[in-house]
Amino acid sequence: MAVISIASVTVPGWQGNTSGVTLRVYINTAFSAATGTLYPQTVRCAPASLGTFFREYACSVSSGALVIPAVSLDSTVDSPDNPNATYTAELHDSASGKAIQQFGTFSTFPLAPAPTSTTWAAIFTAEAL
Repeated sequence: MAVISIASVTVPGWQGNTSGVTLRVYINTAFSAATGTLYPQTVRCAPASLGTFFREYACSVSSGALVIPAVSLDSTVDSPDNPNATYTAELHDSASGKAIQQFGTFSTFPLAPAPTSTTWAAIFTAEAL
């Protein structure tokens, strides 16, 4: 299983929070990495909540643009026990803990083992095909 590096991205025209924005990544179904690392499914706390998140990344706002930092995640489609595993990415308000909005064009996305360096745009474009 490959670790995929997703490049930082700047989203121009951001009209949301000017501070305290985080990107939360959730695991939708449990899967195992080829190295034996087990990734449990996100625990859903309530119907409107995704529950415990897998990873959280602090974002920044600069000159009206949201800057999402580089992210590293394991590929999912080459999992030996669950090649259908997917992630979800959401923008959150760290002060309230509430979701601001889904990040990306799809509510869930898999990660292929290649290329090992990519962009969010490439991930969501591949999902659209």
